[in-house]
Amino acid sequence: MDYFLFLSFSFIVSIILMPFFKKFGIKYHLCDEPGKDRLKIHSKPIPYLGGVGIFLTMVIMLIITGFLNKISGYQIIGIILGGGIIILLGLWDDFKLKKGKTRPLLKLFGQALSAFLVFFILIKIGINIHFSINPIIIVLLGIFYLVGAMNAMNMEDGIDGLASGLTIVSLVGFAILSLIIVNSLTLLFSLILIGAIGGFLVYNWHPASIFMGDNGSHFLGFCLAVLAIIFTSHPLYNLKQFIGPILIIGLPVIDATWAIIRRLAKRKSPFQGDRGHLYDRLYQKGLSIKKTVLICYGIQIIIVGTGIMIYLI
Repeated sequence: MDYFLFLSFSFIVSIILMPFFKKFGIKYHLCDEPGKDRLKIHSKPIPYLGGVGIFLTMVIMLIITGFLNKISGYQIIGIILGGGIIILLGLWDDFKLKKGKTRPLLKLFGQALSAFLVFFILIKIGINIHFSINPIIIVLLGIFYLVGAMNAMNMEDGIDGLASGLTIVSLVGFAILSLIIVNSLTLLFSLILIGAIGGFLVYNWHPASIFMGDNGSHFLGFCLAVLAIIFTSHPLYNLKQFIGPILIIGLPVIDATWAIIRRLAKRKSPFQGDRGHLYDRLYQKGLSIKKTVLICYGIQIIIVGTGIMIYLI
């Protein structure tokens, strides 16, 4: 039960840190400007440093776990270093968007390169990878997981409280799985993140006073991908333990896959944003933002529950 104390402490730290990042973002004009972008539904500038706050909360809590010998020092350093790389990538993307300069292919290359570095770090710190006996397949699948999850979470970050809430549901799923199969690393990692993201969600709930930015959506995607990688077992011949972790990531994966298919079918670039996501369609039908988000939470709970059952059958 002492592991669950880390969830509470993480939540408190996050609650304390977020106002600082709100003020910092406003003071230095690190805000998401609505401008004339038709994809933005907010009407005033909102700071987008929530992801940095979540990451810093995780760093503080992981260091505490290290002093208490809950997680090995190598794993702590590896997770922090990997997450830091992803945060920097997301901040670079945020600054580029702020200046109106974004190149999808360059962004994808940056994500792939970052994913390669992060995956190499995960292997070096002793994270068990069971993708395949072929090193090339291991690396390619690892990069696919990381890049796919980062972009999937980025697509869900289009309405107040959605991406963060969906991630919390996924993390609860991974925490339940960790309890059942007795994996202390993934349990503690999931609980710390639940608290950190929960503290952010207090301020990100509609009407949001802070956004996570691409730095946050990339980081949340990284965290879910790491957990999925740990739980995935030999996809070439263990289909249940391949599909299960993907379903625990849940709605973001399904929605992102459908978005790519939809855009390609219309002969549009898969990188071109639109308002055809599930949450957009619900909102366009007249539902409030809060009701839209809650419905998506409900769907996520069903998908995550299904993923857990498939994994354990």
